[in-house]
Amino acid sequence: MPFGNDEKLPFFIPADDAVVLGHDNDCDSNDHGYSHPHHRGSRPRPTTTAARKTAAVAAAVAAFLLVAAAVAHSALLLLLSSSPSSSSSSARGAPCADAVAAVPAVLLERRADVSDVVAAIPDGIDAASVDHDEMIARGLRRIATSETEEWWLDDDQILELVRHNIRFMDVTDQDIEPAAGSNGFVAAAQPTAPAFQSIVKPLAANVSIPTMTSWLTEYSTTFTTRYYKTASGAKASDWITDKAKAVASGAKSTVAVTVKQFAHSWGQPSIIARIEAVGTDKSTPIVVLSAHMDSINQANPMTGVSPGADDDGSASVNIFETYRILVATGFVPKRPIEFHWYAAEEGGLLGSQKVVADYVKNGVAVAGVYHMDMTGYQPANKAEVIAVGADYVDPTLTKFLQALVGTYSDVAWKDLTCGYACSDHATWTKAGFPTVFSSEAQFSDISPYYHTKNDDVSHISWSHLAKFSKLCVAFAVEMSLF
Repeated sequence: MPFGNDEKLPFFIPADDAVVLGHDNDCDSNDHGYSHPHHRGSRPRPTTTAARKTAAVAAAVAAFLLVAAAVAHSALLLLLSSSPSSSSSSARGAPCADAVAAVPAVLLERRADVSDVVAAIPDGIDAASVDHDEMIARGLRRIATSETEEWWLDDDQILELVRHNIRFMDVTDQDIEPAAGSNGFVAAAQPTAPAFQSIVKPLAANVSIPTMTSWLTEYSTTFTTRYYKTASGAKASDWITDKAKAVASGAKSTVAVTVKQFAHSWGQPSIIARIEAVGTDKSTPIVVLSAHMDSINQANPMTGVSPGADDDGSASVNIFETYRILVATGFVPKRPIEFHWYAAEEGGLLGSQKVVADYVKNGVAVAGVYHMDMTGYQPANKAEVIAVGADYVDPTLTKFLQALVGTYSDVAWKDLTCGYACSDHATWTKAGFPTVFSSEAQFSDISPYYHTKNDDVSHISWSHLAKFSKLCVAFAVEMSLF
């Protein structure tokens, strides 16, 4: 149980001055409804050390009384828990109804109960005084669920975020925060309209559905799971690396192709493949195409079957197919093109944060990043679309991606509001790099199988998947020749 370990903090400490959501015992926490949120500043806060100590003691007493009351009324709570709908809040009393009204809109939109995952800290404790290293020593991680909401959580609670479809970024190591908003580099020039159709179209014609089918089928069935903390997750990284090196071995003499693993402390490396013209100046801005290579079974991350065919094997094969075509045809870019498969996206965008932080540290100039996540599912009886990210992206580069869809695809694009920490493009954007994102559909139509054992190739639309590979080819060529 998330709150069952007394060896950990009796209250979960909000990081810095972030919003705190509380667990209110007047509400039934088993119905996945919302409890009271406690925003800093919503009540008078102690301003002196003595006052804070007094408030802390009072809060502890209050917490004890609430728990005692909850135990005394456990039978009643069990009866109430049998009615899960939000309409039953009146039967549980006004506090629950008030709590629902007070939950931040961004959390309501996610239809998930953060208060079942994150417990409150009394207002009298100054979160800013919490020792970062001590929290890590206790086995807690600093988790951001929005730009203003951060908590220290244990692994069980982090998994509850996944199960409730609450997107988050693990910011414990503060990799990107020093560079947030600006990486200090002058932005590279970006195209505004497609200009190399005579080159893109013949290359995109090489996209092979049989090749992608073979690649993704093997990738999603060879490993029980690709979860980043598992041995099989590390082997999955080796699998992509070996495939990429095999492609590189056939490169023409006019291009330099390199493949390397980017090591992480958790064991599963990220992978970076790079194509550049021989003799390219190392200061030339690069073009990045990316996906995440890990998977997760939200019921049991460590041992549960997690094929991850759509999430995110689909985008992984999209960028691999683009890489294969460009190497095989001897395409020579003006700007280097890199293909990134990130580890540990499901752990809170961990792999991309490490890679991007390294690029910031080493002054790597980036012309643009195209990230994709889940591109293979097509719902029945719905019109096909290319869903283009509308938030946490670069507006100018997004317009260019929309233009690429209009030029090189036979389906329309639709805006996709993805939300905070939706996928690894959020890392690049946070660090100040121009980034775009796309996915298979708008959220109401995405695959219902992701994060389960049923996310397998039987639910992949290969023709829909191929459209994203062609779009990848277009982005890589147009951006690298500009």
